[in-house]
Amino acid sequence: MDIFCREVKPYECLNMRRVQFWLRIMKEHSLFMKLGFACSDTELICQAEEFYNVFEDLEKHSYNIKCDEEFMAFVSRIMVAVKNIFAFKRHVLHLLIECQIGGYNYPLLIDHISREAMYFLKLLQKIQDGEMKYPVDSIVSDNVFWLRHMADHARFIVGLLDPSERGFVEKANAFAVQFEQLQLQARDLDSMLWHFCPNNDLIRFEKDVTQATVQIRDFKEAARDLISTCKVISLIPPLLADHVLREAEYFLEVLEQIQHDIPKMDGKIVTCDY
Repeated sequence: MDIFCREVKPYECLNMRRVQFWLRIMKEHSLFMKLGFACSDTELICQAEEFYNVFEDLEKHSYNIKCDEEFMAFVSRIMVAVKNIFAFKRHVLHLLIECQIGGYNYPLLIDHISREAMYFLKLLQKIQDGEMKYPVDSIVSDNVFWLRHMADHARFIVGLLDPSERGFVEKANAFAVQFEQLQLQARDLDSMLWHFCPNNDLIRFEKDVTQATVQIRDFKEAARDLISTCKVISLIPPLLADHVLREAEYFLEVLEQIQHDIPKMDGKIVTCDY
């Protein structure tokens, strides 16, 4: 990885880190799905295990990339795998909502991870096209995506905590409501600022989102540590707790990049103190 970073442009090194992040996420999705299938759904279990192996191999190979040409060829290879796992996730979702299979995979969870596969696919397409900056439309759509996912995480946590953990349940519910409200606000901005330059309202909103995301990141980190030491009663595996924590940390990196790029979009912006 260090060799690759020395030989390519900084943004390409950033792209590699993003790709490695999402390869691990796709690998873990495969494992979570496998563990959630009913024992009788042997074909689906085998397919999930195959996807786990595919993304594990891709993740390992990513550390052997030495130049830009290899990286771009690698991106094309990953896109095929991501398209396949997206199709698999949607297939499983249809089976669930049509009551053709059982198990412990929430339909909304499968929808959630299929949205993440599509997000990864769009990221890979941007890397191929060389378009990694954040125009306003992209900024707001990124917010809509991640705010919805933070709200989903909070709802999933509520569903997997033991009801006796009333304090944690209450906090997770509060986060779900907070992020659902922020998502609605992001959708309003998406409509109002479509094809516009960023304004002070968007700058303030990004600060609000960052503050909320720091708080849910800290909550997830505390929950992960308690789960890993068996100090909270839940059905949440330690790996899943760590998984959602890493996604919150990734969102904070996205927000940091957004706030870095906004002042460059329009020299007429007047920043506000908030």
